[in-house]
Amino acid sequence: MTPQRKASRRISAQEAAERLLAHRCGTAPGVEVLDARDLAHYRTAHIPEAGHLTQANFGPLVRRLPRDVPLLIYCYHGNASQGWAEAFADFGFAEPLSVDGGFAALVAALEPPSAPSVTESASEALLSFLAAQNADTRALDAPGRHGLTPLMRAALDGSPALVAELIAAGVDVRARNEDGNNALWLACVSDSPEIVRLLVDAGLDMDNRNLVGATALMYCASAGKPALLRLLLELGADPLLTNQDGARAVDLAATRDCLKALRHTVRRLAEEFPT
Repeated sequence: MTPQRKASRRISAQEAAERLLAHRCGTAPGVEVLDARDLAHYRTAHIPEAGHLTQANFGPLVRRLPRDVPLLIYCYHGNASQGWAEAFADFGFAEPLSVDGGFAALVAALEPPSAPSVTESASEALLSFLAAQNADTRALDAPGRHGLTPLMRAALDGSPALVAELIAAGVDVRARNEDGNNALWLACVSDSPEIVRLLVDAGLDMDNRNLVGATALMYCASAGKPALLRLLLELGADPLLTNQDGARAVDLAATRDCLKALRHTVRRLAEEFPT
């Protein structure tokens, strides 16, 4: 019997690192890591858990690996790994994941960042804000209640000045809370286009998927926030991503304005996936 085809997907190096670190700590289910680079590069350096993936051993791996365990597949830059993820999906693997940015990006994401801290130049507003949150001024990325970092809380409070000061202090804009959301989602909750721009300019992952596969763009569509929806699209958010139920932002549009803003995605789908 031909196994039912599952969907592969791309994930950021940050999400891949979080999954791998959780696996190492024993706080998440198992994961298989595969390195799709050539043998010379694999022998020179690779992720410790990674097995080597080649055309020659693909068949044996398909037979040996459990199909219900996530596969983290990386290559040089995140291109060839997409093809490998699709190939595993064709054989019924539940979660084949291609790591964007490849080996170098994953190694960088696994490196523990130096903890940003408050300096003597910190504003009174920031110091008062941190005190109110009982935040550790020596570790500004430390999560508090619900896994919210000070940056996330400032974004949720709709304070561009605090967000800008925290970014300048070197906080990790890639951090995610207990739901898997980064600060962009919380900036959208607070309806702050200024904070959205600050976060995107700082290098935050616009297409971060939370624990149910939802992105900030999907949230804005489902919450009826057309202005923020258009801003995210303008800044480069991907409208074709799907959540764990297979729904795209256009499928979740709660208002006519949101649907209108996303109508072009229907045309893109028709062009990329003709029937």
